[in-house]
Amino acid sequence: MVVTYLCICVSYLIDLRYLKDSDLILGLINKQTSAINYFVNNYQQFVYVLCVRILNNNEVAEEITQDVLIKCIEKIEQFKGDSKLKTWVYTVARRETLNYIRINKLETTEISPSIENTLNGDNIIALFDNEDLNETIQYYFNKLSTDAKEMLTLFYLEEMSLKEIAEITKFSESNVRVKLYRARESFKSILTEKDVTLINQLRHG
Repeated sequence: MVVTYLCICVSYLIDLRYLKDSDLILGLINKQTSAINYFVNNYQQFVYVLCVRILNNNEVAEEITQDVLIKCIEKIEQFKGDSKLKTWVYTVARRETLNYIRINKLETTEISPSIENTLNGDNIIALFDNEDLNETIQYYFNKLSTDAKEMLTLFYLEEMSLKEIAEITKFSESNVRVKLYRARESFKSILTEKDVTLINQLRHG
């Protein structure tokens, strides 16, 4: 995945080994190539993963990722510094992704929790790390609502705190906690006993 309009070249205006958010922001404001290069290299995969988890469309996720990175660079002066830069970038990515869903009137499936199974909720997302399980888990993950996919992605895959998620989504921390619980239960509920047996065999096999 390449952000085509951003060229990659070496610059010594910023010492990238010790770059802090404040230094990166200053570099982006001044349009320093080293800062742009660093920003793209360190944030494009993060943004892409968030987009593709929600949309389940690689091509669209790449397009949105490029748009998000460009907008963040062009509008970096709008960043007020009252949160982490990563939180602000995700806020932009979230807005662009939800706008795409709204404009294209994409359907999302809301699943109500119904049955318990042998999977521990705290270990569900860790299953993505297992290559043998990834396709199966992703299949079920894609059946979740946009809200559920977002909550699970932020909390488990990106390891964000409830406070950070609340800042991004503008929900209260207690509301985030409830949504996260429902998302986890929804994910668990759509797995049949046969699926759970297969997953457990792969996990322990």
